[in-house]
Amino acid sequence: MSAIALTNAYCYVHAHNFTCDTNQLALNAEAATLDRTTFCHQGWTTLAGGGLKSGTFSMGGFWQSAASDAVDPQAYADLGVADRVFTFGPQQAEGGVAYLWQGGHFTYNLLGTIGELAPFTLEARSTGGAGVVRGQLAAAAQSVDATGVLGSVVNLGAVAAGQHLYATVHVLGTPGTSISLDIESDDSAGFASPTVRASIGPLAAAGGMWVTPVPGPITDTHWRLDVSSITGEFTVAAALAVQ
Repeated sequence: MSAIALTNAYCYVHAHNFTCDTNQLALNAEAATLDRTTFCHQGWTTLAGGGLKSGTFSMGGFWQSAASDAVDPQAYADLGVADRVFTFGPQQAEGGVAYLWQGGHFTYNLLGTIGELAPFTLEARSTGGAGVVRGQLAAAAQSVDATGVLGSVVNLGAVAAGQHLYATVHVLGTPGTSISLDIESDDSAGFASPTVRASIGPLAAAGGMWVTPVPGPITDTHWRLDVSSITGEFTVAAALAVQ
């Protein structure tokens, strides 16, 4: 894949789609350096493998406010709340890279200079034990009001022993009455004989869900989401990963 310009990055946090509010997104994932230098290393610093890992995420854009589904009410209410579900990536295209994460907003900066559009920045830190999980966007934010396949089939490969299937689901904006989803797998993109690996819901409120990881081994390689029941209209987004 060649270098890209960030023109359609995306960010879903809990119940809000920040994509059209932001023009800056940045993830910093790091592992602590562990110094194992001894007198035998001839005066050169020698590092062991990485130690504890941590993640921080920041976003910035134009401040807005409304009754509920806008930057200010979402950011202010979430300040200091742990384990909010984040799904973000460089291109909002199904099958593209997605980062799945549980974090908390601990810094919220807003407003600025006279005569300029009011800015905001949010900074979040990792609070979930899984850390940053790299996967694929299975369903970009979209409206749904009927049962059936949601989004696109993604090829994540098999889930080896010791690995897990991870999933995030976001119900964005104003929800309908209820929605239930299944995560299905198959050995090919045609899904001739799908197997349900996890069931989600019924969901009746806006918010983000970190689906309980499904342990391997699972030999199927292709994955998708299916709306098993729905009443009303919902805006939903979801990502899947194997790690």
